[in-house]
Amino acid sequence: MKKCPKCGYENRETAHFCQGCGEALPVSSSPSETGTSRRSTKPLSPASQPDTARISPSSAPLPDTRPLSKASLGFAPLPEGALLRDGRYAVLETHATDDRLNVYLVEDSTLVRLCPNCRAEITDPQEQFCFFCGADLAGVDPLHLHYLMQESTDDRAFAVEAQLLEMHLEHPGLFLPHDFFVEAPYGPPRRYLVESEFLPPLAASLDVPQDLTRVLEWGVSLAQALDYLHRHQVTWCNVEENHLDHVAILGKTAGWVHFGAACVITPEERLKAAGYFARDVQGLAAVLSYLATGRQGAVRRDLPEQVATLFSRAFTAPAGLSAADFAADLISALQKIRRPASVTLVVGYRTDVGQERSLNEDSLLTLDVAPVYRSVSAPVGLYVVADGMGGHEAGDVASRVAVQVIAQQAVGEVFTPAVVGEALPEVREWLVAAAQLANQVVYDQRKAAGTDMGTTLVMALFVGDTATVANVGDSRAYLLKSVDTIHRIQEQGDVIQITTDHSLVERLVATGQITPAEALNHPQKNVIYRVIGDKPQVGVDLFEQQLVPGDALLLCSDGLSGMVSNEQILHIWRTSTSPQEACDRLVEVANQAGGIDNVTVVIVQVVGR
Repeated sequence: MKKCPKCGYENRETAHFCQGCGEALPVSSSPSETGTSRRSTKPLSPASQPDTARISPSSAPLPDTRPLSKASLGFAPLPEGALLRDGRYAVLETHATDDRLNVYLVEDSTLVRLCPNCRAEITDPQEQFCFFCGADLAGVDPLHLHYLMQESTDDRAFAVEAQLLEMHLEHPGLFLPHDFFVEAPYGPPRRYLVESEFLPPLAASLDVPQDLTRVLEWGVSLAQALDYLHRHQVTWCNVEENHLDHVAILGKTAGWVHFGAACVITPEERLKAAGYFARDVQGLAAVLSYLATGRQGAVRRDLPEQVATLFSRAFTAPAGLSAADFAADLISALQKIRRPASVTLVVGYRTDVGQERSLNEDSLLTLDVAPVYRSVSAPVGLYVVADGMGGHEAGDVASRVAVQVIAQQAVGEVFTPAVVGEALPEVREWLVAAAQLANQVVYDQRKAAGTDMGTTLVMALFVGDTATVANVGDSRAYLLKSVDTIHRIQEQGDVIQITTDHSLVERLVATGQITPAEALNHPQKNVIYRVIGDKPQVGVDLFEQQLVPGDALLLCSDGLSGMVSNEQILHIWRTSTSPQEACDRLVEVANQAGGIDNVTVVIVQVVGR
């Protein structure tokens, strides 16, 4: 120890100034005592200078130090050159100061090597490979890093950060402080928090929306780091709403920062842990949704279905979603976006006049393209069934006109962009607009001809393996599940009616006035209260259905659904060798059952590649 000649205070051997009174101390002649021997290592080459921290060459001399002012007995900032933590940190300059907090730029006398791959700090000079990522450290020179140091006399300051550092947490998705200590350079003890000089920008400062793939990559890192925190009973319990201020982004890397709002759950609070953890996951989901869409609040429908679904699951899971499960969902969604499912649409169709009608008033349309880019098939298909009504020279005209109008719109607005690789219109909006246009044209012709023509309409627009269905009237859409996929939604049955009829008997069933069995033979079962062409505007119902390979979508007029049961439809579908064979057999069965109406059916099967 080195005794102060003025006040008798016992200082460390390497001290230049008395910690008790600030008096200059005698300088030892031994190099080991002055501390100059620790700066003999070569600096990092300019080409490999890190972009996240300022450094000083290891050969540079320590800044000149001077005694602390004797008058600085309050919360005055430390002078340049002041040494802390037994000489480890030297104050280079004061960045900010007020009556509660001082912020300094300091230099660390400890020599470290920065991993050229992940920027981890390697203090062991014998280490040959990075302990985080395994990168080779050969040729990486040691250097002295600069840090920002916060100083406070508040006994509560930096308490959470100090607790986390004591836990020795290490994860690439955690941007934890570098060091914490308590010291009394003069006056009352002061608390010090040492952090990186240059923290990455916060998520709140980024321009939005960001690239979805990049956002999901950030999400995986953040969710895995959140799972690591939860396993150590650490949660963002004091963050009420905005987690954006606790997420930092650096290129492809994302991590949690500003841990003063975190807390370590005590044994007495373990019952609250699940609630805290679920709220953390919801906060992360909100951050990612905002970065991907630029909008706060509810999950947007303009996100890909699998992404919107995983965000919704994070918000609505009854018992809360764990961070580990959320990370797995993000990885799965990322894989699907990077390597989208390549599918093919196989189509069959058939229309028939039936056994009792002399005119077929039904019309159908199948249009599809299958551009293949980078070995990925992303087909686009439009399939329409229209059941005309109004008698000769009326019903058939209405269904034909409706289909022609929709086909013309689809060629210019859907299929041309699909072929040339341009963005498609928003599917739901396009379907409604196309149905409204068809309705207007049919309505105008009805008025001009003085007839009561009209038509039902059911149509499906496929983009890849997802179908968006629109319907007006009592023509229907069904989901048919293959034998290989029935376990996925087994509680719903193997054939699912997607659409809802706009008919009187359907409304009677919905209100409980009749049973589904009674509806089959109800005398008013052909009364429809919503059709294309009846009024200037028409309501359009929309449904979205994702199909897995092997499943199929069936569109039909009531000439099929009124004559063939769901069980028969499923059996014929499952025992047919192709969608076309299934359509042919279904029409035959409808005619054998009486064929009292025109029969039209379209089947679109999704086949994986």
